[in-house]
Amino acid sequence: MSENASHQIPTIVTLRQLTPADIEAVHTLLSDWTVVRYMLLPHCETLEQSQKCLDELISETPGGAWTSVVRAIEALDSAPLVGLCGIAILHGSEQGEIWYLVRPDQWGRGIAQLAAGQLLRIGFSELNLHRMYATCLPENPASSRVLEKIGMRKEGYQAKNLKIHGVWHDSYLYAILRAEWEAGSGRERQPSQPQ
Repeated sequence: MSENASHQIPTIVTLRQLTPADIEAVHTLLSDWTVVRYMLLPHCETLEQSQKCLDELISETPGGAWTSVVRAIEALDSAPLVGLCGIAILHGSEQGEIWYLVRPDQWGRGIAQLAAGQLLRIGFSELNLHRMYATCLPENPASSRVLEKIGMRKEGYQAKNLKIHGVWHDSYLYAILRAEWEAGSGRERQPSQPQ
């Protein structure tokens, strides 16, 4: 892929349900440390580990303490599955936590921003949530930019609140209310062309 191609804005990003046929693409994501190093998702070294994780993601845990909505991210001009994203909802809370991850060869194209914007639409329009939030590590400024571009505001700094791959990390907390999103402050902003 040429340097210019890596910064082209995708024409269409869609979210779809995961299927068992996605195992190879999911394994490619979960076995890449650069993809999962800031995530609560496991770093899967074997196809069997990735299969177990995929099975859990597909189940969307409808009966537990949490409901999980997980989607594959597809970009029209790329391989079928370029990332994963989702919303985790504590039953009865009317709040959802969004997350996303994208293949490194697709970074810088606005894919995470478009997927995160679609997660807000799902959370507010389809799931009728009151508030959506996300956390990101200070050492991941690209994720902070994604959250700000979709209209989320930084609400705070949390000390050593996320244990990721056995290490406690600080995080920033971002959020947006449905009323703010409906007013247009967070409706799926299109990525700007890189300079």
